[in-house]
Amino acid sequence: MIPLYCSFIRRKDMDTVLSCLVTDSVGPGEYTEKFVKNAKGVFGFDTAVAVRSPYIALSLALERLGIPKEAAIGLSPLAPAYQAQLVASMGYTPVFIDHDADTALPKIDTIKAQACAAYILFEPFGMMPDKTLIDELGIPVIEDASQSLDAQRDGFKAGTLGNFAIYGLEQGSPVTSGGGALLFTANKRDSSVLKNCAEALSGELTLTDYNAALGLAQLRSLERSKERRRELEAKFRMELARTRHHGLNQPGEGTGGLWSFAAILETGMRDAIQHAKRNGIEAAPAFEGSSVMDQGFPESLCPGARSLAMRCLLFPLHEKISSKDAGTIAKVLATLP
Repeated sequence: MIPLYCSFIRRKDMDTVLSCLVTDSVGPGEYTEKFVKNAKGVFGFDTAVAVRSPYIALSLALERLGIPKEAAIGLSPLAPAYQAQLVASMGYTPVFIDHDADTALPKIDTIKAQACAAYILFEPFGMMPDKTLIDELGIPVIEDASQSLDAQRDGFKAGTLGNFAIYGLEQGSPVTSGGGALLFTANKRDSSVLKNCAEALSGELTLTDYNAALGLAQLRSLERSKERRRELEAKFRMELARTRHHGLNQPGEGTGGLWSFAAILETGMRDAIQHAKRNGIEAAPAFEGSSVMDQGFPESLCPGARSLAMRCLLFPLHEKISSKDAGTIAKVLATLP
C-alpha cells in the first residue's frame, strides 16, 4: 500500500537524530535552538519560536494580540476542530467564515459583516487569498500556513499575509518533528512581541531537542523534497485533467502548497477511495477532523465548505514515492470513477 503520508530522512541526515539520542538533553536545548535558526533561514522569517503543538502556537498568538474577551474571532470551518475549541475556551466567540466550493478560497468579503475582531486564516493546500483583501480588513490576522509549504501568490509567499503565521510540524507535514509547530512573524511590528514571547516561554511548552533533531534533519533535505513533490504534482495534475474531476489552482500568479495532492470529485468519495485501495494506494477525505465535519455542525451554516469537505480527496504526494508508484497513482487518478 502506498501510504498517504511518509516522512523521509536521508541516511546521512540520520546522524543529527542519533547524536541527539545519545545526549543527556531531553527538553529544549541546543538542537531546538539550531532548528529554529535553520527554520528562519529556510522559511525566510526574522523571528520564530518552536512549540510542542499547533494548539500552543495558536493560543500564544491569540494572547499576544490582546483581543477583548467575548469578541468575535473569524475562523475556517475547514481548519482542524481544535481551533474553534481553543477560541471558545479562551472566552472568544467563534465565527465561521465560509469557503468557495470550487476554489477553496475563504470568503473574505463576509468577515467585516460579522464584526470580527481578528481572523484566523486557514489556507487549504496553500490556496491564498488576495493580500489586498486581507489588508483591507483592518484587523489582526493569524495565518495557518501548515498546508502552504512553497505556496505563493502575486509575489507574496505563504506566511506573510498576517501578523503571525503558524506552521504545523505534525504528521503529514513536509517538515515534521513528530509533533509541534513553528510560530512566525513576517513583519517588524510584531517581531519584538514574538521575541518577548520566546524569552518567556517555559520549557514545558517549547519543542524538545528530540523533536527538533528530527525537524532539523528534514530541513536539510527540504529543497530536494520540494523538487520531487513539484514533479509529482505536475504529473498527477496532467492525469486528473483527463477526467471530469479537477484539482485546485492558485489564483493570479503563483503556486499552491505541497502538503498533499487534492482531487475535487464530481462523484461519490467512497467509490474513489475503494478504486484507489484496489490499486494499493491510500486515499482519504481531506478534511477529516475539521469543524465542518463535526456531527453538531449545522450543514446550512457554511455550504461552500461543506460541499468541498464532501468532495475533496487526498492522494499521496511525498518524496519517497518511486517512479513505479508514481505511475500507479497517476493511472488511478486518470481512471477515477
